[in-house]
Amino acid sequence: MKKSLVAGAVLLVSTSMLSGCVIHVGNANAMEGSDFSSILGNIDIAAGKHAGDISSVNGNVEISEGGSADEVSIVNGNLNMEGHVTVGSVDIVNGDITATTHLTILDNMESVNGNIQIPNHSNIGGSIETVNGDIEIANSVVKNNIETVSGDIALRGVTHVVGDIVFHNTESSWGAFSDDKPTLTIGQDVTIDGNIILERPVTLELENDALHQKVVVSYSSAK
Repeated sequence: MKKSLVAGAVLLVSTSMLSGCVIHVGNANAMEGSDFSSILGNIDIAAGKHAGDISSVNGNVEISEGGSADEVSIVNGNLNMEGHVTVGSVDIVNGDITATTHLTILDNMESVNGNIQIPNHSNIGGSIETVNGDIEIANSVVKNNIETVSGDIALRGVTHVVGDIVFHNTESSWGAFSDDKPTLTIGQDVTIDGNIILERPVTLELENDALHQKVVVSYSSAK
């Protein structure tokens, strides 16, 4: 699982960098279309407004109805999105990702220690990845993989995953797996085009028995 260096990205010089205050994208002091960075402050994108690259350290990012951004990178903060939001890509360390409906992500979504909730009628153009966070998806399309190490994955409704579902290896330096097994829950009407790849023990709750044929177990203690 490839993780970008978000901490380095948020320190890059951008069009606007502010500390300890709230940036409201779309008003006279924060013109839409620009890049914005904040330390110890939140960034809000107004309804129907567009921002370039958004970077935040120790602050939340909120995107109102119909808003958009090119990229969102956060360290220690949450990303909250209302309906019909479009974002190029999302990369978060220590924060949750939530939305209400009709979310569009053009590329990948990544979170290290945070949950990802994908609402109804959403379209994810790349992969969804977490390390220690849960992933919940309802009635949406993911055009690449869903990957995690220790998080639960729950897919419901008519969700369609074009790629694989992967639980990555989490063996410790002592060569033993954690006793806390993540759970994969897949509803009856979910479609998985790829495989379900288990590099570690996982509890499977598959309502469609045919999905068991897609399970690939690749950790040594299961063989």
